[in-house]
Amino acid sequence: MPDTKTHILMVSLKLFLQKNFKEVTMKEIVEETGLSKGAFYHYFESKEKLFFEIMDYFFSSILEYDFNMLPSNSLFSFYHTYAEQMNTLRYKFLVNEEGEGEDFINLNFFALLFDAFKLFPEFRSKMEVYHQKEKSAWIEVIKNSRDIGEIRSPLTDEQIAQIFMFTSDGLTMNLTMESNTADLDKKLSSLWDNFYETLKA
Repeated sequence: MPDTKTHILMVSLKLFLQKNFKEVTMKEIVEETGLSKGAFYHYFESKEKLFFEIMDYFFSSILEYDFNMLPSNSLFSFYHTYAEQMNTLRYKFLVNEEGEGEDFINLNFFALLFDAFKLFPEFRSKMEVYHQKEKSAWIEVIKNSRDIGEIRSPLTDEQIAQIFMFTSDGLTMNLTMESNTADLDKKLSSLWDNFYETLKA
């Protein structure tokens, strides 16, 4: 059983994903949590503060991800390890409080991201830093893999990195529009594996 604050965050996220940030009222959230108004406001005095805590709670493990933990001498090992660890982090969005399957990634998920970018400049800055770190990590391992003869390609290191990254971003958005993110892990691994085959020396 999660603690009270986590319970509020989980319930609120679910409501925001069913509607969106603007449409959900504090009254609805309080009622859905089953808490008294006083108990609820002990933790969050405004919807904006609650929203910030939600985004920080669910994205902190991703935005603070340490790319130095990944193998840097083999592209194959890098992307397989990265995919496995990202899937573990993504699990936060795929379960409810009881640990049962519940796909939290839908179109409102992306709407929440854009709302967070507008409301909290620091959140957008964190996301930009994360993407730059991710890109640098891809480029480094691609360069190392090229140097040791693992891969060969007329594409630049940056172009290869972008293909790996944009494939992930594009597939996630596409499957979200189709309400089929349950297949994301397998489809992404398949696409990355097939692209890697075209790079192998």
